[in-house]
Amino acid sequence: MFVGSTAAVAVVLVAAALLLISLPAAHAGGHASSSTTQTDWLPAPDPDLRPTPLGLPPRPTPTPVATVPAQPVESLKTGDCLQLYPSAWEDSYPVVDCAAPHIAQVLSRGTLPQPTGAPFPGTLALQSQVSDLCAAPGLLNWNWVAVWNEDTLTDLRYPNTAAQWATGARSYYCFVYTGSRHELTGSAVAGG
Repeated sequence: MFVGSTAAVAVVLVAAALLLISLPAAHAGGHASSSTTQTDWLPAPDPDLRPTPLGLPPRPTPTPVATVPAQPVESLKTGDCLQLYPSAWEDSYPVVDCAAPHIAQVLSRGTLPQPTGAPFPGTLALQSQVSDLCAAPGLLNWNWVAVWNEDTLTDLRYPNTAAQWATGARSYYCFVYTGSRHELTGSAVAGG
């Protein structure tokens, strides 16, 4: 019984494949020309269009340019909107009003509880600790998340080397942005 149904499915798949292969030739008036490829009848893809969630248009500028001076990372505070966001490890970011187009936002900023002089816990332990702090309830504006859905990403910054840790660095940052790098407006921070 199983072999018979598998053979029937295989026959249907082969027939569908043959039908699909013959479509371009049929579209060209039934005459296959050596100068016509099978994809000539398809429209050319627009290289400026990138997929975005919920069918939203791509950001208007392929490469955004900062229009305000960058501020040192140490001066960032929770809720700051970042006009540009190359990564979590930049020395400075251009901060704009959240009503203006921006790429990312500081979801949270805090200080790790380990005192100066505490041994370096290791990168993986710190990543786990900061990840938990950045996922705390009440940080994200869920209306904002509902629009961006699975395109919503968070990024972490913390003292990730023994050398940084030894200097007494204990600040951590949680950034929120979209994977599509769509220019955003409004705040992703709850109450922001």
